[in-house]
Amino acid sequence: MYNEILGVWKLDPNDITAEQLYSETSMEFKDTGELIYIIYVKDKEYKMLMSYKIIGNLLITDQPSNPRQEETEFRILTDGKLELCFGGVKSIYIKVQ
Repeated sequence: MYNEILGVWKLDPNDITAEQLYSETSMEFKDTGELIYIIYVKDKEYKMLMSYKIIGNLLITDQPSNPRQEETEFRILTDGKLELCFGGVKSIYIKVQ
């Protein structure tokens, strides 16, 4: 499952609930364990540089500027989309690269 998550994912534009909570976002998972999380607000991008690891169906992230591990359940859906469940809220991402 590790290789399936590598690449760039954007929030599914049909996921209205997640977009209202998180705004438009994207994530780039690199094979080095780096995660670039971007929030797009109007004409600006807010980047968070993080690290990640996968244990089973858990995505464990850590942001060095605010050190603390966060655990998010995830799965790759049959249509190839990425589903994250953080704090009981599900969000769907589409792989774009």
